[in-house]
Amino acid sequence: MNNIQNNMIENDGIKYYILRNDMLFNIEDFVNYDAIIIEGGFPDFTRWVLRRIRANNNPQIYLKPVFLLKGVGSNDMWILNLLDGDIASLSNLEESNLTTQKVQKRINELYFPKAISFEAQTINKTINLLYTRKKTKLSPKPYVKSLLCYTFPELSVNFNGNDEHKLLDIMKIAEAEGLFTSEFFQRVYLCSNCSSGYLNYREVCPKCDSSNSDAEDLIHHFSCAYIGKLSDFQNAIDDELNCPKCNKTLRHIGVDYDKPALLHTCNSCSHQYQDFNVKAKCLKCDAENDVDKLVPKTIKEYQLTSKGRSAAIHGFIGTSKDLDAIPGTVKFDVFKIMLDFEIERLRQNDYTSNIAYINIKNSGEIYSRIGMDRQKLLIKDLIAILRKNIRSSDFITFYDSSTLLISFNDIPTKIATNILNDIKELTVKLLNRTFKKVEIEIDTKVIRLDTDLEQDVQIQNLVSSIKQNKPSSVG
Repeated sequence: MNNIQNNMIENDGIKYYILRNDMLFNIEDFVNYDAIIIEGGFPDFTRWVLRRIRANNNPQIYLKPVFLLKGVGSNDMWILNLLDGDIASLSNLEESNLTTQKVQKRINELYFPKAISFEAQTINKTINLLYTRKKTKLSPKPYVKSLLCYTFPELSVNFNGNDEHKLLDIMKIAEAEGLFTSEFFQRVYLCSNCSSGYLNYREVCPKCDSSNSDAEDLIHHFSCAYIGKLSDFQNAIDDELNCPKCNKTLRHIGVDYDKPALLHTCNSCSHQYQDFNVKAKCLKCDAENDVDKLVPKTIKEYQLTSKGRSAAIHGFIGTSKDLDAIPGTVKFDVFKIMLDFEIERLRQNDYTSNIAYINIKNSGEIYSRIGMDRQKLLIKDLIAILRKNIRSSDFITFYDSSTLLISFNDIPTKIATNILNDIKELTVKLLNRTFKKVEIEIDTKVIRLDTDLEQDVQIQNLVSSIKQNKPSSVG
């Protein structure tokens, strides 16, 4: 039985949130519902909502079942692969109820660790989405809205259009970790300037690079060996070809004459040539590419391995490189042990110690835009700034790819807060100077260690405020 209130409908204990066309919403509210229904009819709105949901880093949001109301007949491959089904009417939700229950059951089998890097986080999200939908393949789909010309919806949704090509590098990592196997599907060539696959291939003049030219057959007259343009052999009286050298009529190609080549005449500079150059003009950034300078990329079809399925259940923390010790930091498990020791020490002494976080609020956007190498450089710069401004007795760890935890031992909370605020201002200024194409937003918080609470509880109390401090995600 349906219970409909405003934008919510409940059926057999399952709560659906209904998104109507162009409706404003706070995406954090989706956590309170079992599934989402998008009103069909406007593909752009549907595509935008799906991106907001599937690109979110909270598994309670990006794994949420999503259905399209009255969406039968939609032929957008990207949308279809990110939906969990169509609903013909709100009065008939039995099938969507069953799908929602199956997805929820598989979500409950998963473990969600805090991934160290953007790459690990993206791999984890993709595997989780495949596993909860009982999919084992990540297949490329030809897609005109992708600059790569192909899309992997479950993975591509984590990238903006300009950066979608970077998913191929992430899948190399996933293959190297044994999470996927692959088969060759297609090879594409991308603009060397912006990595777009939308290129206009043109034959251009070797002298001025203009594509404005006319081509004409060259005629070789066998009997007198004269070679000239077709127009030299034509006359205004009839359709016969007459040799301008010996005035004989050319009747049969292959017997009297042949056409050995084309002669091109440039309409821009009047240069005549037989061998043209080939240029690829990017339809996105307008760059002219020599075809031998285009960036070749191999498009593959990926198969989830047993190790990949296991990674969904047990969690994928990071790649082998991510798990290496990062200079200036300690591993998260070590950080927690040291906090246990610090809490015990505080119980026996009248000191004040603190834990804090420094969170890159727009890390997903930043990491996807700057790439893996520059991401590591950003993180190293951030840690270097922190280490120069805190004491050697304080320690730093990664909570996830966008959040660092810091201990401030034997120091009043107010002073620790002031120090962290100064570090924040310095960090934003220096990183924005280094990474000029992105605006880096940083959030911080310090709390005093409580000797009556376990370190796990205090860490969760600290990081739980990260979501609360994030700006509202309203349409």
